[in-house]
Amino acid sequence: MTIKLIAVDLDGTFLRDDKSYDKERFTRQFERMQEQDIHFVVASGNPTLAIAEYFKEFKDKIGYVAENGAVIQDAKELLKEYLFDNKLYRETVNYLKETFAETGLLAVNNQGGFYEKSEPAEFIQDLTDYYPRVTGVESLEVLTHDISMLTGHFPVAIYEKISAQLNAEMSHKLQAKASGFGYIDINSVDATKKNGLNLLQNRWHILDEEVATFGDNDNDQDMLAFTPNSFSMATGSRLARQSANHIIGLNQDDSVLDTIDDILNHKF
Repeated sequence: MTIKLIAVDLDGTFLRDDKSYDKERFTRQFERMQEQDIHFVVASGNPTLAIAEYFKEFKDKIGYVAENGAVIQDAKELLKEYLFDNKLYRETVNYLKETFAETGLLAVNNQGGFYEKSEPAEFIQDLTDYYPRVTGVESLEVLTHDISMLTGHFPVAIYEKISAQLNAEMSHKLQAKASGFGYIDINSVDATKKNGLNLLQNRWHILDEEVATFGDNDNDQDMLAFTPNSFSMATGSRLARQSANHIIGLNQDDSVLDTIDDILNHKF
């Protein structure tokens, strides 16, 4: 079956560890994708603003499944946004701060992120690698902005266990997902990469068998599981590797670009 949609996670998958990628090579690939009527979608925990920074030349020609599926766009057109209920948002922030006092916490929407000014400088600096616009506030509980995701930083050795704990204890309206490097993202249960891709598929009339997905972490699990053309990185989490039908090499070695070449040459 011909591939008509290619969806890639960013960190640990499409991007190298220094957050670069071979732009000249990808530009050639993107031109071939357009010639073959293949849609390119970035499905990431990053907000749309950050994704657009990586793909400046293509930002108005790609699809976005941002913030783990909380924000879905077709080029510039916003199709769907899953926002926190205000009461549930405040309850969740209070719970995280009381239960995990040492956790750095960021509230995210499609325009940027918000952190408390009392957070450690190291955490605040780390945020700039993922979020192009972050603002310090006195208290997250009293934010009046719409929020689509909460993300917290936990010790890398135990953050997957904490993610499972959060899912066991939080409201059934929310879901925690380990997204890599000690970060756990919390979204509406309906905000998933799979649901975001399904929305774009329906818009573009694309079957599950015509989708290729690439990921490396637990927040990629659902999009890796629904299509037979799914690819986990060799360094992916246990859940990502179990959910994918193919294991490829390393992000450092441009393994996603290698596989895209295979797709464009009709080897899949």
